[in-house]
Amino acid sequence: MIRNETTAELEAPDRLFQITHVSRTHTQLWLQADANSSHQYRLEVLFQDVKYLCVPFMLRGLSLRRADPEQTRRLTDLHDLVAEPGSNVYLLSRSHDWFVVSSHPLWAEATLSYSDEPVFWSHTGNEDVVVSMGTVR
Repeated sequence: MIRNETTAELEAPDRLFQITHVSRTHTQLWLQADANSSHQYRLEVLFQDVKYLCVPFMLRGLSLRRADPEQTRRLTDLHDLVAEPGSNVYLLSRSHDWFVVSSHPLWAEATLSYSDEPVFWSHTGNEDVVVSMGTVR
């Protein structure tokens, strides 16, 4: 059975994430950390309805959480952004100002290799592949 959770944050401090897919037409962004000797499962994060992003192509560690009102104001002022209904600022790091403005991000852990399709394209609901899924609110 696939565990499904809603979380306030997603912490993966020792994982190496990279941008693996970007869809301009569907305003989507995928981050992926592959399984390795320390982690049994691939971890991926899907941002939908992306309005703005400020993130490197690769990042060591992830601390995904919704920005508080002061952080949101500071970042939107700094980047000259207008807050849109349904979008929030999601911080990606505790030590850098990396962020994504989007709807609630989704995440999943799965028994997939680097070259396999993303969970949210091809494997949602497949209990043989997906271990856990969630939403960061």
